[in-house]
Amino acid sequence: MTFTLTPSVTMGLVVQIPRADAGRPTWKIGDLARHVEKSTRALRLYEDLGLLGPAVRTEGGHRLYTDDALVRLAWIDKLQVLGFSLHEIRTFLEELEAAQQGPQAMERVRAIFQGKLAEVEAQVTSLRSLAGELEDSLKYLETCTHTCDPATLLASCRACDHDHTVAPPTLIAGIHKGGEEPTP
Repeated sequence: MTFTLTPSVTMGLVVQIPRADAGRPTWKIGDLARHVEKSTRALRLYEDLGLLGPAVRTEGGHRLYTDDALVRLAWIDKLQVLGFSLHEIRTFLEELEAAQQGPQAMERVRAIFQGKLAEVEAQVTSLRSLAGELEDSLKYLETCTHTCDPATLLASCRACDHDHTVAPPTLIAGIHKGGEEPTP
């Protein structure tokens, strides 16, 4: 059997999808699971939920998959990263299959993806803010190595009186203020 490699992009990474004879079932469940770094149990669950189906079963009952399973599994992974549960993915597929016309189905996909894009953009904004907070916290902590005696006890850090040249960012202030006993 001869394979050629076809690149596929998954979460910004290039995943090599071996291409055998197009459409020919060539993947045993264990081989497919190892290739996509999933358990055979996960693949069986996907099959039970109707998310993935083997192309054929051998006379002995073994599942055999085509290269299309690789594409479907990458699709499932991306939807899960976007926050879809497996049951939501199944509902999504059921809704698509229930649509009578292609444009109607694709409009539904478009609406779902547009909503997810708004969520992802909000998460990116939030993560950028957190990245800035982490950078500020690291800068603040760098000043600790220059201003504090290495033998300083942690309790002293909660009431730090050293000049750090900047106020502690929230990620640091939460450490300082979180362990104090309320004053009567």
